Amino acid sequence: MEVSGQTNSYQMMNAHQKPITTPVEPKEPTYGNEEIYEASQGNLIRNDDEIVLTPQGQNNISNAQEDKATEAEAQSEAKRDEQRGVAVDYLGAQSKQSQVEIYLAVATDSDGGDSTPSVIESLRDVQKQNQAVEAYATYKENQAGSELLQ
Repeated sequence: MEVSGQTNSYQMMNAHQKPITTPVEPKEPTYGNEEIYEASQGNLIRNDDEIVLTPQGQNNISNAQEDKATEAEAQSEAKRDEQRGVAVDYLGAQSKQSQVEIYLAVATDSDGGDSTPSVIESLRDVQKQNQAVEAYATYKENQAGSELLQ
């Protein structure tokens, strides 16, 4: 009897057929309340299958927000201080320049038509008026204070 070396269609089908498998969905691991609490460093707990913040977690969040706000405010204040410093330096340089210009103008003016003495006189008059107003305001404050004591 002769045996054929050729495979029949049934054997061929079995050789190439892959087993049918149903995909298995991986299960999410379920963590207990203690595991969640430890992993979150005391900030979270499980409550009725929901993860919620603990009071400590709420406090930690508010502290972090306050720290960031304080840091932002400090940076803003430092920036304003820097801008004020630049403005003061600029005004100081302008003032020195003005003082030099005034000094040179007074030193170089030798004719009798100079208006500098009249400007100085008007400034003295304004200063006297300011002192008189300030003295009167002090007098009124003292009068009001003595009436309260009686």
